[in-house]
Amino acid sequence: MVRQPPEFDRRDEYEAVVVGAGAAGIAVAAELGRRGIGTLVIERRDGVGGSWDRRYNGLRLNTVRWLSAPRHSRIPRAAGRWPTREAFARHLRNFAERERLTVELGTEVRRVDRREDGYALETTRGPRLARFVVVATGYDRSPSIPAWPGRESFQGRLIHASEYRRAGDFQGQDVLVVGIGNTGTEIAVQLDRAGAARVRVAMRTPPNLVPLELLGIPITVLGRLGEAQPGVLSDWLGTAIQRLEWGDLSPYGLPPAPYGIGTELRVKGLGPVVDRGFVAALKEDRLEIVPAVEGFQGADVCLVDSSRIRPQVVIAATGYRMGLEPLVGHLGVLDPSGRPIHVRGEADPAAPGLFFNGLWLPMSGQLPAMRRTTRRIGRAVAGQKRREDG
Repeated sequence: MVRQPPEFDRRDEYEAVVVGAGAAGIAVAAELGRRGIGTLVIERRDGVGGSWDRRYNGLRLNTVRWLSAPRHSRIPRAAGRWPTREAFARHLRNFAERERLTVELGTEVRRVDRREDGYALETTRGPRLARFVVVATGYDRSPSIPAWPGRESFQGRLIHASEYRRAGDFQGQDVLVVGIGNTGTEIAVQLDRAGAARVRVAMRTPPNLVPLELLGIPITVLGRLGEAQPGVLSDWLGTAIQRLEWGDLSPYGLPPAPYGIGTELRVKGLGPVVDRGFVAALKEDRLEIVPAVEGFQGADVCLVDSSRIRPQVVIAATGYRMGLEPLVGHLGVLDPSGRPIHVRGEADPAAPGLFFNGLWLPMSGQLPAMRRTTRRIGRAVAGQKRREDG
């Protein structure tokens, strides 16, 4: 079983503390433990991998099974080529138990401060001290809904995608999904298949679309190969793949994206949308794309082209904020958008001994990237410890 730590007092100290017991946190804690570094994992929820348990039914990974598991583990073949959220969460729990990780559940880390010999962490259960800290709180820490004018006046139901669980709950209803990223497109397809009366998707900017696999090769594997290519080449290949797979989607309301895959990732930090039936549903007129939402007025949703629609439900697939400012913003390790400056497993010179895991999104996807950053963090922490201990 995962070991709970003993009761703490102000004297308790670990060599390393990992903030977050999701995939990135569990992976790096296991890596540090295998290198002989005493590590505590602190998780605000009540279980390992808890964020995956709270995601919507029917969710599957977009990365193939053998690229998705944390280092030193393999997701069982029974989970299939594209594991479900349930299978992935179960694997994380089993992996944490096998590695005998020490995890403090139901505790939130509120602030990390520098000390002469490391860091002090302010938590909801008192202070924790550590020589090294790894922040692994994930992309989806804080759901974000735009401050649309008149939002409070909306007479229908407005929820964030993080609150969406079952497509069947919306059977027979008129639903507007706001956002055309991976979450928005998958929810729209689920709603259509579950019998929603009408499904529209509000789009501000056309996305880059890619198939789940190409000629039997997972698209994330091709993405990994593409990371070594110049951005211009990645842009061209992405456009070519979309055209070969689906042709011109402009007649269906999906004009070409303003940036190519490589450029969009570099400029906006957004990966491509992996298609899981969205294009087919669009071509069959089972889904409809509408302009972006501008605001609300009573029962109306006002769109940027001055038109109005009256859905019964609005699901805002409008993303998340990392929410790292209260935690580490004062340490000078975040850029103006609130993202860590150093996300590839290297320490920030402004805060030696502080690392981030699971917050890097290359073309091959977050989970494969975690395997690389996990190893780099393990090497960096072990190397720094050897140097300091002589």
